[in-house]
Amino acid sequence: MEEAARGIAVSAEQHSEEGGVEGDTQIILVRPRIVETVGHVLGNLFQRMYHLTSQARDAAPDLAEELEGNIRGLEDFLQLALDYFSPIALALQYVPGTDVAQSLARQLSETTGCPVKIDVKLLADGQLLVDPGRLARTFGLLASQLGAKTDGHATIELKAVARPPGRAMTLSVVVPHCVRLTPSSQSEMRWAVAEKFLELHGGALQETTKPSGEVLWELVLPLQP
Repeated sequence: MEEAARGIAVSAEQHSEEGGVEGDTQIILVRPRIVETVGHVLGNLFQRMYHLTSQARDAAPDLAEELEGNIRGLEDFLQLALDYFSPIALALQYVPGTDVAQSLARQLSETTGCPVKIDVKLLADGQLLVDPGRLARTFGLLASQLGAKTDGHATIELKAVARPPGRAMTLSVVVPHCVRLTPSSQSEMRWAVAEKFLELHGGALQETTKPSGEVLWELVLPLQP
């Protein structure tokens, strides 16, 4: 089995060197039934680990607490991996663009403790066709890139505009440097999943750093006629 796996790896490497695969994007066949099985098995394993941690709490409470924190971190990361690789069906419904902008503003404010200055004057009465649950998770993943404010005067700016008019809504978020957490592998995965969810909606996600050190996020979602 090990030799066969090594042979497949070598073959794939040679194929890539010969120009058979270009870029960093590839199509991967994923069967929903298998993903469900993986999720079920992992759920049972984590349930057992949490049970064992609970039993160990009386003998070594500090160690049990640390172990539980690490198990929870592993569980969260595996959920991100499943979200990234799993095929996802959206439960779409019409939602006013202003409601979506306000939902993002609330999530950012609750996470950071910063006031959010929101401007939706140019959005008018645009409607979006979105999955509210997936969109809420997207906003939560983005907010997880931020920490509590350390500057009492920090303010997040959020502007929603129709650009081009009537075709797409762009949410521009200016994040103060003081609340931006240091990037990590975990935060990279959260960003990738948020990007995937927006792309499933026909949208896009981009991050740039301004000369002042502030971070600019741009979320684009198509407006409905």
